[in-house]
Amino acid sequence: MMKIGSNEWFEKLNEMTKFPSYFAFYLLQKDDTKSIAVKIVESKAKDADGIKYGALTPTLAWLLTGSSIALIDVSNVNDANEYYLKLKTLIYKWGIEIIDEKDKSA
Repeated sequence: MMKIGSNEWFEKLNEMTKFPSYFAFYLLQKDDTKSIAVKIVESKAKDADGIKYGALTPTLAWLLTGSSIALIDVSNVNDANEYYLKLKTLIYKWGIEIIDEKDKSA
């Protein structure tokens, strides 16, 4: 399993993602399990306030999990490190436990 913050994670993120991009971050919760899901937002908006709601709807796959879903953030992210910091902040804020490779090396 790939760990958030590992070199492999950053390599895959940079391969799969074009920066800068808008990202929508969602909190998914089913029973006592919480996770964060992320979607790249396709929009020509100049800022997050100009993004239309339709671009922010959760994916069908997430809806089919039976989880409660909440949109918790929409951000324009400039690079992989900024994405990592945003994700780490949201994980901490919403009380999701993860193993973070960068914290282990500090």
